[in-house]
Amino acid sequence: MFKNGYYGIYGRMVEAVTKIDRAGRVVIPKEIRERMGLKEEATLLVADATDEIVILKKLDVKELGKRLRQELKGMDVEAIGRKVEEESDEQARKEHKALRN
Repeated sequence: MFKNGYYGIYGRMVEAVTKIDRAGRVVIPKEIRERMGLKEEATLLVADATDEIVILKKLDVKELGKRLRQELKGMDVEAIGRKVEEESDEQARKEHKALRN
């Protein structure tokens, strides 16, 4: 079942050790890419879970778009966008007094 992997840190499966290159790229080993169906141009969400843990999550952009269309159906997306922009501008003004008019 766990071909080349073994249980390691915190009881989670450790598959491979890789490095980050100068450009910040990380190579995902071929076996993992094949098992997860990751192809060139795949979209991944990168999140820092803790100071020591980085999570990569495969995203299906088409499925995400479909879900957003369903969830936002009948809503005024432009108005939502304006409200978010206004709120972020106000937050920036509070945090950075130099931006105040």
